[in-house]
Amino acid sequence: MASHFARWTLTHTLVPARHLPDPVVNFASSLPEKRRARYLASRVVLAALMQQIYGIAALPEITMSSNGRPCFADPELPDFSIAYAGTIVGVLLADEEGHGGLGMEFVRAHSRQAIEQLASGLSSGEKAWIRAQADPYEAATQLWTIRQSVLKLSDEAGHGTHTLRLLPASGRLRSQAFPDTQAISDVEDLLVWSCAFSRGSDRLHLWDYDGRALERRYELLTASQHVGPQVLRLTSLPLEK
Repeated sequence: MASHFARWTLTHTLVPARHLPDPVVNFASSLPEKRRARYLASRVVLAALMQQIYGIAALPEITMSSNGRPCFADPELPDFSIAYAGTIVGVLLADEEGHGGLGMEFVRAHSRQAIEQLASGLSSGEKAWIRAQADPYEAATQLWTIRQSVLKLSDEAGHGTHTLRLLPASGRLRSQAFPDTQAISDVEDLLVWSCAFSRGSDRLHLWDYDGRALERRYELLTASQHVGPQVLRLTSLPLEK
């Protein structure tokens, strides 16, 4: 089972929407310029993934779940998650059997004060792991990004933090909402990203979109213990009884 993470770095606010359904374009027209560009770009990337992976030429109808999470109206289609970091738009298309959550954040996008405030809500184990890393601010950002990706599996991003515990030193996590969860995160030159899955996804394909086509970057075997020097992979612990 494979999932797909694609991203597009916008260079302007004019996003071609010729392949998007009219309801998507019409809704976007009511948004402020910056939000409109990111909204349309995320749907363009999602449409490109559906075409690339499933051969579906037109973007399927998108609706909102009961908790406000965007999803395909057809429950037989895969789950997806959208994230933004500045002008970068990211889309995670999960495999057919589970949910996906995507988090993205720029490295050092927050001030030292903001990072310290973020760390104040972490567990003692998370704080100890952060202090042990070569770059504590980068490490704190990575844990924050992982937390957001896992919480987005059930649209709890920004709240519901009591349902999730991260144990980075042992490569584990515990999610009350999704007991069978894994997250994989990488720190690049400018961007920290995390992809979370509610069920085991053994491969993650990474793509770049340039406004015209997808270009495959590389593949991660998510079960591998040697996926990269700054890749952090967390898998579920059983729920406590």
